[in-house]
Amino acid sequence: MAQRSGSEKRQRTTIVTMRINPQEAATIRQIAARRGQSVSALMRSALLQSRLRPSRVEVKAVARLLGQLGKIGSNINQIAYHLNAGRPAYRVEGSLEAALRDLSELRLVCLQALGKEPRRGLRDDGD
Repeated sequence: MAQRSGSEKRQRTTIVTMRINPQEAATIRQIAARRGQSVSALMRSALLQSRLRPSRVEVKAVARLLGQLGKIGSNINQIAYHLNAGRPAYRVEGSLEAALRDLSELRLVCLQALGKEPRRGLRDDGD
């Protein structure tokens, strides 16, 4: 017998639908996002009067993290392009410094998302 996928093993297999207007849908999604929960979990909680587990992820911190990842990716692509074009490394030094600053910011955002403080003795400028 073939092994079932993870989604087929889930205990919650029944789907319940309801009709709402677009504004209600937007409000429900905003509330769920603000709480760091899925719409399903929010509705189960509200309708079954169960308590939601607080999200362990700070949504704003994750959004900042994604923004920083995009900047770092762009910087790395620029550096690779210039190095592959045969330009000397000193010409991409500014991009390299920007990427290191972005990595430093990314590190801080990750620590914040985890609820941790950076170590006081460490510098966050790549040194």
